[in-house]
Amino acid sequence: MSDAENFFAVRSEIAEKLSEIADFKMIYTPANSAKITEMTQVTPNTQVYYRRVRKVDDAGRSSINMLAKQWEVTVVERHAASQLSNGAEALDRAGILTQKVLELLCGWKPDSSVRPLDLVAIEEDYSTTCVYITLVFESKTFV
Repeated sequence: MSDAENFFAVRSEIAEKLSEIADFKMIYTPANSAKITEMTQVTPNTQVYYRRVRKVDDAGRSSINMLAKQWEVTVVERHAASQLSNGAEALDRAGILTQKVLELLCGWKPDSSVRPLDLVAIEEDYSTTCVYITLVFESKTFV
């Protein structure tokens, strides 16, 4: 199967591109994360998942559609020592990794996208053990 035939091809391309950031000990996708829990995940890591699709435009009575596929790229950092008092060190480290992801992916064009990636959102979440910073990117394709 070629990338042109794979709806999720951009996810693999993003994961491969993220391997250029040496700080990440692991890059998780649905292919390798099915049995991973918050406690067993290797950190720092990044996780790449499909989020949703939205129709941007169409032509020929919708026989050709431009789709914007959204991809979640989540930076995950855990710092055991920071859990004893506060999470400042883990937050700082997550911020540094987030900046590296932004610099790497903003404006980069995956082969399976007709346009460079667009950053559409940045979200944060926390648990008792990890910091999660999710960057949402859109790729564009025609179907």
